[in-house]
Amino acid sequence: MTPGAAKLAPLLVLLSPLLPVAGLVSADAWAGALAPRYAYVTNQGSDTVSIVDTDTAGVVETVPVGAKPAGVAVAPDGRRIYVSNPESRSVSVIERGETGHRVVAEVPVGQGPLGIAVSPGGERVFVADWYGDTVSVLDAGSLAVTARIAVGRSPSGLAADPAGARLYVANRESDTVSVVDLARMEAIAEVPVGRAPFGVGLDAAGARVFVANVQSSDVSVIDAATLTETRRLPVREFPYAVAATPDGARILVTNQHDGTVSVFDGRTYAPLALIPVGEYPEGLVIHPDGERAFVAAWMDDRLVELGIPELAVRRRVRVGEGPRAFGQSMQPAR
Repeated sequence: MTPGAAKLAPLLVLLSPLLPVAGLVSADAWAGALAPRYAYVTNQGSDTVSIVDTDTAGVVETVPVGAKPAGVAVAPDGRRIYVSNPESRSVSVIERGETGHRVVAEVPVGQGPLGIAVSPGGERVFVADWYGDTVSVLDAGSLAVTARIAVGRSPSGLAADPAGARLYVANRESDTVSVVDLARMEAIAEVPVGRAPFGVGLDAAGARVFVANVQSSDVSVIDAATLTETRRLPVREFPYAVAATPDGARILVTNQHDGTVSVFDGRTYAPLALIPVGEYPEGLVIHPDGERAFVAAWMDDRLVELGIPELAVRRRVRVGEGPRAFGQSMQPAR
């Protein structure tokens, strides 16, 4: 599997703040109107990003980006959205303004940019280079590449811990997770996991790292303090993305070839549900309210909303062609 292929691994769905109506909101109100509301859905088949209002379940804008967009990451303040384009070998930078969204830059990055994440402070952007076996570091101000960090083979999913001290990188062809020290800008450990790790998620405290292992059909749980795998959670075929609710009470996993989402108790790891969501579910994001999750159903061209309390599908939204949801796909809770 390669990042530019038609059937690339999940892209990502990201939530960003409420967009005020121009002329009706003061500058101070605009600066404070940051409650997550919008989902940014990368559409690999149509080279666009769909902006979905998660309250009304409608697409409010469609923004053209680079070729075969894959990853998406929203800055903590919600003002910028970063999109990785494997076939353009670039990152599209979208800015959110009072009247809408626009692409303000196309930054060349690596040989095959895929997973993408933003530091908790918003000052740096991390991009996994599938072909280069590195993570590129962009300065969010200048949009210049300031460092390249060597990791394992075919890096894919990325997750930055809430303290901004570490970056976790899933290396699909090495069957490991690289642990990058962000002060030293180098990998300090390689943690063995299952076969073909792809998606990475953290609990809210950054104490546990969850890794979706595509080929072994399980999820590795890593203790962030000891950097050891503590258990494996069996799921269905081809798990791609994994996320935990803000309170840590639920862990959700998309199973691409099974058309389902597995749900576990976040404290006991007991399986709770298997929810049918559609064909080829990939990307997954949990709203900061902990009540909703959003899944990109690649072959259905839908963004699927799940109710976490009832563990059932609530709504489906038609987006662009080939939606994915790869990486940290929601604006962080403030």
